[in-house]
Amino acid sequence: MKTLVLVSHPEYDNSMTEAFLKQCQSDIENVDWVVLDNIQTDFTFDKEQEQQRLAQYDRILFQFPMYWYSAPALMKKYEDDVFTKNFIAFEQEGVLKGKEMGIITTLGDPIKDYQVGGREGFSISELLKPYQAIAQRGQMKFLKPFVISQFAYMTDAQKQKLLIDYRSYLTNDNFDSFASLQKWYINQLTVLKASLDDDKQNRMDILIDYLQSNYDQLDELKWEIDLIKKEDDE
Repeated sequence: MKTLVLVSHPEYDNSMTEAFLKQCQSDIENVDWVVLDNIQTDFTFDKEQEQQRLAQYDRILFQFPMYWYSAPALMKKYEDDVFTKNFIAFEQEGVLKGKEMGIITTLGDPIKDYQVGGREGFSISELLKPYQAIAQRGQMKFLKPFVISQFAYMTDAQKQKLLIDYRSYLTNDNFDSFASLQKWYINQLTVLKASLDDDKQNRMDILIDYLQSNYDQLDELKWEIDLIKKEDDE
């Protein structure tokens, strides 16, 4: 799977969050990180070039800070320039049909404020409905939004978890599935093992074997449940 991360941030060079996220994915081969400031000319984007870019990827992610309940102006301009009706609409060219669209957004306020009854009064999912509408029109799969709340106040442990969750969102085929996440962990650890010394490789093997054993048990349990359901249907 190839993933494209389109990044828009008015203070990109000074953003600790963007610097952290960029470092998180810097070693992943099938992920491309594109900063919109670097590909615009006089606040305009090359429509044909960007449409060709989007067509190359399986998962397209828009990454931005939440600015007054929406994306920054440059992200919106990208959408206006590149997302023509012919390109998006499934009943016409529908170039993005079958691809995945996801949103990675950062908040300066607590996530608990974004809900009915909270200070902001609306959930993140509600605020991102326009993106969901575009995905639906193009018959794309709209992914669960990845929300980062108050990065500046995170502990080291929270940042470590963010690193893992972010990499999973970029590369895991089904990041909401426990079984898929476990398989993803095993793959990540197997890649990491190659860079370790012999002693650490042996310790890593033990951890991988433990996870693999649990994964196999989970897969067997799922098979048994499916079999029981099939018998009930009959």
